[in-house]
Amino acid sequence: MASWGEEWTDQKERLFLWIPVAFGLGIAAYFALPVEPHKYAGVVAMATLIPFLVRVWRHHHDSVRHFIEYLAVAAVFCAACGFFAAQVGTVLNGTAILEKSVGPKTAVGYVESVENMGDGSRVVLSGVSIEDVAHPPKKLRLKFRKDEGIEAGQMISALVKVDPPSQAVAPDAYDFRRHLFFEGIGGVGFAYSAAKILEPAEEGGFSLFFERLRKKIDDEITAGSGPVTSGIMTALITGERGAIAEEDDDAMKASGLYHLLSISGTHVCMVAGVLFFFTRFFLACFPWVALHWPIKKIAALAALAGCTFYVILAGADVPAQRSLMMTGLVMLAVMLDRSPLSLRLIAFSALVVLVIAPHSLVGVSFQMSFAAVAALICFFDYIRSWWMGWYAKAGFIRKSFMYLIGILLTSIIAGVMTGFFGLYHFQQFAVYGVLSNMMAVPLTGFVIMPAAIVTLILMPFGAAMIPIKVMEWGTVWMLAIAHWAAGLDDAVIHVSQWPQVTFVFFVSGMILFLLWHGWRGKAVACGVMVCGLLFIPFHAQPDIYISGKGKLVALRGADDDLYFSTARAEKFSAEKWLRLNGRDGEKPDTFRDKRAPVDCDDEGCRAVIKGKNISIPHSRSAFFEDWDWADVIVSDIPLPEKQGEGSKIVLSLYDFLDDGAHVVYVRDGGVRVESVGDEVGLRPWSR
Repeated sequence: MASWGEEWTDQKERLFLWIPVAFGLGIAAYFALPVEPHKYAGVVAMATLIPFLVRVWRHHHDSVRHFIEYLAVAAVFCAACGFFAAQVGTVLNGTAILEKSVGPKTAVGYVESVENMGDGSRVVLSGVSIEDVAHPPKKLRLKFRKDEGIEAGQMISALVKVDPPSQAVAPDAYDFRRHLFFEGIGGVGFAYSAAKILEPAEEGGFSLFFERLRKKIDDEITAGSGPVTSGIMTALITGERGAIAEEDDDAMKASGLYHLLSISGTHVCMVAGVLFFFTRFFLACFPWVALHWPIKKIAALAALAGCTFYVILAGADVPAQRSLMMTGLVMLAVMLDRSPLSLRLIAFSALVVLVIAPHSLVGVSFQMSFAAVAALICFFDYIRSWWMGWYAKAGFIRKSFMYLIGILLTSIIAGVMTGFFGLYHFQQFAVYGVLSNMMAVPLTGFVIMPAAIVTLILMPFGAAMIPIKVMEWGTVWMLAIAHWAAGLDDAVIHVSQWPQVTFVFFVSGMILFLLWHGWRGKAVACGVMVCGLLFIPFHAQPDIYISGKGKLVALRGADDDLYFSTARAEKFSAEKWLRLNGRDGEKPDTFRDKRAPVDCDDEGCRAVIKGKNISIPHSRSAFFEDWDWADVIVSDIPLPEKQGEGSKIVLSLYDFLDDGAHVVYVRDGGVRVESVGDEVGLRPWSR
C-alpha cells in the first residue's frame, strides 16, 4: 500500500480535477452571503491575487512548501473567479421582482413559450409592460385557461392577476423565488380571459422556429396517442412536463424513474447511442465507404449534431446543457482517437456549465447529475481492464448477460450517489429504484427513444404515426412499471429535513473520495461522510411553523406530529411542511384533532409546548387578554410590537409580510425564531 507521501505525489497529475471544485466554492460563498456584495468585489479579489499567483508559480517547483503555497493561492484565485462569475450571472440572468401583488391589470408582452398544461396553457411573456408598474420584470409566467390562438412570437395583452414568485415555505427549504429569478421570471399569475393578439408572430427567428416545432410535435403526439401517454411522450421529446397526470408524476417519483422525464444525461446519451449505432451501421452496409471513409468518426459527428438539435428542441436547460457538453466531449474524443470517458471530461464539463450558469451549482439537478456520472466513471475505470478482457472473449449470450450486469451496476451506483441528494433535498428515497430502472431503462433505450428519434425524422413527411404508436406502447409499459414499483409495500422511505452541516460534510467527503487517487485519502473521505451523517440524529425540527401570510400555523405535539390551524388555507405550505417532517403525502391533522395540544374558541387558540405557552389570537382583544399568560404570540393580524416588560415573542402580520415564513424552536427553556427573510438576507432575488 502506498504511503501518504506517494499518494500526495500522485495527486499532482490530477490537479485539473480540483479547479471546478475551487471555482464552485467561490460560487457557493457568493450565494451564502447575507447581503449582496459590492459589484466590483470579485474583480478586485482576482486582480489582487494575480501578482501572488505569478510569484508562487515561479517557485512552485523549488520545494514542497513552495508547492503548497502555490496550490493554496491557486485555489483561492479559482474561488475568486467563481465568485466573480456568480456576480456576473446574477446581473445577466436576474430580473426585477414584483414588490407586491398586481391586478386586475393589463399586461402586454411577447409570447416566448407556450406549454400545454392539460387544462389550459402556461405562457411565458418577455418584453413585459404592466399597467401602473414602473419597473416590470423581464418575464411573466401566466396561466391561461382560454388559450386558443396563442402562439410563440405574438404580442398579446390580457387582464391578469400577478404575484411575486413564492418565497421558501420555511428556512432551509427550496427557494422558488431564487430559481425563477435566474430564469428571468419576476412575476407569476393567471389571466382572467383569453388573450388579445396585438401583433402576429414573426416568420423567422431561431427561437421561434424551435418553439413552433415543439407546438407541432405536441399536437402530432396528442392527436396520435391517448391522453394518458401523450403528456409523457411530449416530455421525452420536448421537455415540457405540464400535461403529465398528477398520479403518473407521483408514480414516477416513487418508483425512482422520474429522471426519465427530465431531459438530462440519460436521454442525451440514448439519442447519441442510437444515432451513432445506426449511422455507423448504415455506412458499413457499403463496403467501399466502410473501407475508405472513417465511418466511426462520421457516426460520432452525426450523433453530436443530432444531440445538439435534440437539446435545443428540449429547451436547453442546465441539465441538458451539461449532458450535451459531456456527450460532445465523448464524441470529440472518438473523432480524435482519444479515451472518451475520464474524470477530466467531467471536470471540464462542470467548469463550463458553472461559467455559463453559476446558479446551477445550488440546483439539485447539477448536484445529482455530476455526482452520478463521476461515480460511474470512477467505478468503471477501476474495473475497466477486467471488464474489457471478459467482454473481448464473450459470445452473444455472455455479452447480453454483461449488458444486464452493467445496467444493474449503473443503477446501483447512480442510485446510491443520487439517493443522498434525494434524501436531503426531497426527504425521500425510492427503495425499488434499482429494480424499476433495470426494467424501464432498457425499455426506454431500445424502444421509446429510438421511436422518438424516428418520429422526429418522419414527422415532416407526415409518416410518423407508426413510430408514435411504438413509442406509446413503450410508454404504457414504462408507466406500468412505475405504478407497480410505487405500489409495493414501503416503496418510498421518508425522512425529516437534514441539517446543512450534513450536506456540507457529505459532499466534501464525496468529492474527496472521487477525486483522490489512493486508498488512504479515500478512507479519510469516508470518515468525513460518516461524520456528516452523525449530525442527523441531533438535528432539531421546528416546534412551530408559520406561513408567509400568517394564515396557516402548525404546532408540534408531544407525539412529534404536526397539527395545523386549518386544512383549507395555504395547502401548498402544508404539503411542504409535512414533507420536511418525513410525512409526504399524508393528510394534515388539524387543531380539532383530539390528540392536538391545542384549545381553541372563537377568539383564538392556546397551546403549551415544552413548557412554553403559545397563543394564537384572532383579535386584538384576545391578544391583550393572553399577554400576561403567553410566552409566544402568533397572529395574522397587525399587533403592537411591544407590551409591558419581559422577553415575549410576538409575531404578527407585518413580520410575515416583511420576512416571509417563520419557524420557532423551543429548546432548553428558551425560544429561538428563524425566518426566510433572515436566511435569504438582502439579495436581488429577495426584494
